[in-house]
Amino acid sequence: MRVFIDTSAFCALTIPKDQHNSIAKTIYEQIQKDNYLINTSDYVLDEVYTLLKTRSSHVTAVKFMNEMEKCNITILRINEDIEKQAKNIFKKFDDKRLSFTDCTSFVLINQFGIEAIFAFDEHFRYHPYTHPVKLSWEPIITTNSSQ
Repeated sequence: MRVFIDTSAFCALTIPKDQHNSIAKTIYEQIQKDNYLINTSDYVLDEVYTLLKTRSSHVTAVKFMNEMEKCNITILRINEDIEKQAKNIFKKFDDKRLSFTDCTSFVLINQFGIEAIFAFDEHFRYHPYTHPVKLSWEPIITTNSSQ
């Protein structure tokens, strides 16, 4: 199974005081135990580095950056086609919490057929996916129930 890790999950794993830290660690341990293929994107990492620096410290952000260079997480890169599709999604939703990075993630999840999302953001629930997707190990979200 392929899992996409979003900014909220990385921050929860890295910042001990994050409200989701405990559950994030449990979920991540299960992902590793089950040998799932872990994916994220360069745009997600951009958000994570910045948020870790502002919510925790520069040291925490750099430590995370260095760990990412050594881990087995596949970093999907945003190209021109993905960016164009993400812009179309971004223009459709006026949710102030929905970032452009989230829109690029939606495109990647659909394009690569990623079956699960490790995230704590609600907007991953309402995006219409092209295939069934599990959100942080909750029941499968189908294209019909995500709208």
